[in-house]
Amino acid sequence: MTSLKNELIGSWKLLSYIEVPIQGEDSLFPMGKNPYGILLYSADGYMSVQIAKEERLLFGSNDKLIATGEEMASALEGYIAFAGRFKVDNSNAIVSYMIKSSLFPNWKNKVQHRKVDFEGENILYLKSTEPILSNGLLVNSYMTWQRMDRTIDDFFEEQILEERMYDS
Repeated sequence: MTSLKNELIGSWKLLSYIEVPIQGEDSLFPMGKNPYGILLYSADGYMSVQIAKEERLLFGSNDKLIATGEEMASALEGYIAFAGRFKVDNSNAIVSYMIKSSLFPNWKNKVQHRKVDFEGENILYLKSTEPILSNGLLVNSYMTWQRMDRTIDDFFEEQILEERMYDS
């Protein structure tokens, strides 16, 4: 029998992120309809997740610490990031995150749980097991991830192409 931890280990790219209010209102897309993100699970029990809204404003200053209020709000409201340890409950198909670092400071040193389901080997579904507050509403989050299977050469070729585009 394969353990849930072994199935999770690796790199995942975000396909969708939806929040469903527990009061039954329509589904929400807080990171837009086309968010992007990466979820990492390591064999030694660490995890990291980054989710971004595609439409975030660029900083006019080109300095990460100098921005207008509108630029800062767009950056913060359009990004979710946290990292820490993870533990799995195989019998209930739950992964728990012990958050040690988070863009949202209220999550630091807290635990969050996700119900885990797979479609084949390459699609991962995560659902929050307890609602969280999001824009004043209690919601459950639903995320769909796809296993990333890229070689290091693919990464470097992509980087070289991007650098050439900016050099032009």
